[in-house]
Amino acid sequence: MGNYSYLSQQSEEHFAAHNRNDLEFIELNPLLSCLICFSVKKQSSRQFQDFWNWFLNEHSAEIYTAYIIYYFDQAYFKDNFKEKNTNINQLLYSTTFEQQPPNFEYLNHQIHIWIAAHQLVENPFETEEKSYQTAPIFDIFSSELEHSTQTVTLEPIAQDPIQANILAALQGIQTALG
Repeated sequence: MGNYSYLSQQSEEHFAAHNRNDLEFIELNPLLSCLICFSVKKQSSRQFQDFWNWFLNEHSAEIYTAYIIYYFDQAYFKDNFKEKNTNINQLLYSTTFEQQPPNFEYLNHQIHIWIAAHQLVENPFETEEKSYQTAPIFDIFSSELEHSTQTVTLEPIAQDPIQANILAALQGIQTALG
């Protein structure tokens, strides 16, 4: 087992209870990073496998449990930033590392970036038709050049993948900012 967890004291007590076969303590003090208690019973998603390979190599994560898969899937497939952030925090608290990782906030930020980048790569043309309020437009057919504000519907050009990727990234940022 790894030697670092954000919940190190709880981990030590939990594993000591396993050694004592103290089932009451284990039941009252579950440890979501415990592979004995929360073994993986189903196939994880391709997205999780990609994430875990990155997380394992970049941040020395050690073993994943059913709860880590659950929290990742919740973070990956949620659009709400607050819910996504809560699930990433739970994922980090449920992880055991080979050595002490960078600080918690840094890892949280790195996971947010990883998820956003992979969602963009998976769905580069997945955009919704959005309405944007434009800057004032002048009516060039009027002799007085009337000043008006107009709502314009913009649709990304599907043939231009760079433009579609930029639009999708901006929409993701807009969604994250609420």
